[in-house]
Amino acid sequence: MDTKTSVHDVERQLGSTANVRKQEWKADYRTLRDFRAFEFVNALRLPVTLDGFKAITTVGSFAVLVVGTLLLFSTLSVLRDGPLREDTQAVLNWGFLGLLYAGTAITLGDIISSRRLSVSGCPHVELFRALDLPFHQVVIRYGLVPVFRRIGLLAYSWAWFLVVFFEQSVTFARLAAASIAVLIFVSSACFYAVVHFASVPVRRVGLHWKYCLIALVFGVILGIVTGFLAPLIGPLDGRDLEGMSFLPWLTVFALLAAGLLLALGVRGWRRLSYLRISLPASSKGPAARRGKPGLARFVVTDMVSSKQGTVVSTIVLAWLAVVGILLGARAILPLHSTLGEAELARSFLGISVLLSLAVTEPTLQRIGPTAKLYHYRFAWENGSSATAIAAKLLGTYILLSAVIGSFIFWAAYLALGVLAPGAVLASVIVAAAGVVAESMSSPSATTDGTKSNDVMDAVLTLLLVSPCSFTLIVSPGFSTFVLLGYSAFLTLGAAVCLRQRLLSLRSRLTL
Repeated sequence: MDTKTSVHDVERQLGSTANVRKQEWKADYRTLRDFRAFEFVNALRLPVTLDGFKAITTVGSFAVLVVGTLLLFSTLSVLRDGPLREDTQAVLNWGFLGLLYAGTAITLGDIISSRRLSVSGCPHVELFRALDLPFHQVVIRYGLVPVFRRIGLLAYSWAWFLVVFFEQSVTFARLAAASIAVLIFVSSACFYAVVHFASVPVRRVGLHWKYCLIALVFGVILGIVTGFLAPLIGPLDGRDLEGMSFLPWLTVFALLAAGLLLALGVRGWRRLSYLRISLPASSKGPAARRGKPGLARFVVTDMVSSKQGTVVSTIVLAWLAVVGILLGARAILPLHSTLGEAELARSFLGISVLLSLAVTEPTLQRIGPTAKLYHYRFAWENGSSATAIAAKLLGTYILLSAVIGSFIFWAAYLALGVLAPGAVLASVIVAAAGVVAESMSSPSATTDGTKSNDVMDAVLTLLLVSPCSFTLIVSPGFSTFVLLGYSAFLTLGAAVCLRQRLLSLRSRLTL
């Protein structure tokens, strides 16, 4: 019997197998793409089909891209032919510094924000596993596609910037090469971050000391670079600049670092699997080593491990990076402002109020009196003092809000040399006002135990915060004493409201 097989038959079989695998890969990716589209349609509750939604997004994206390109090109052209006619080189240098900041923001966002949980924290991972969809394609659709879309928009905008301010010079060529190297480095760093966080079990604790250190180190490094580049870049006064001679060295360093991160990312890519993110997270932290955690530890742990805690963590880490930038750029700070110290202090107080509201609302939504009142009542019934419970809870709320006020205080001092203690006091007022307003309005709880959105709660909070506007008509020194007195009064009232609500709670059980 002749069992010989020709070479052409083997090649034909291998080719057919490769085609089948390619078709399966395309079918699996289309499934994930359609499921992602369904998520958007369901979240927005749009009365359209998946095909209609994809058509709308395609046409809309193209229209936004065309309109955005026209606006960007026309704006840059007007600036080039108008006020920046004699400052092309300086504009390019400042634009390159802006590119560094944008690339750092994208990279840092994939590390410290909720985007690091886009794959491992996806609620549909087990469904994809049951459907036998390759995990690598899940990483591509939910992790790599969004981040490379952001990098692509940054590269597209920078390309138009270079086209508008093009000039035939060696410095321009060096800057263009350094820009390409920076974009490659950002792409490699984001690729490694996505692969790394997609290969470890999900952890929502965003205020871990590692992330705080990363945000601070990123900020300090970027600040040092800014302090080094700013004197070399020069002002927009039409002078010829020769201070960017370090660009070739920066290009080489960025490419070497990108190659290292890409190698690490490829190594992690080969080890991606559903099993790695299904393993339970390690419980070797401080809370696991202690047998009986206290009430404050329980409240903080529950907060930072929730989706509301992810929002708060992102805001805190972003401001930590800002403070790091200002610390690193001390060589060129403080800056000079045309506004007086009083106007700057009032401005920072308003910023503190707005950002403190953004932190206090999700905090009270997750661990406020409405969400955890029965837990606090249980602690009181087990022998804890009601006054101590109210003091610990109010201290936790104020601490989380005052962190933002402290960051704003240090940012104002480092950037402009302005002392704004009212920023810290305003954050304390916002936290206490939120507790008092929630105790007075008594909003209902949602099905997951968190506080529901309540109009009366929001109105009362704004009314209790509104006395901060009194600082607009008095001197900064006197306004500090006013805010100090009002914050003490409101904090005492919040503690009384917490204690009274805790003691007056009625059990849900009926006999």
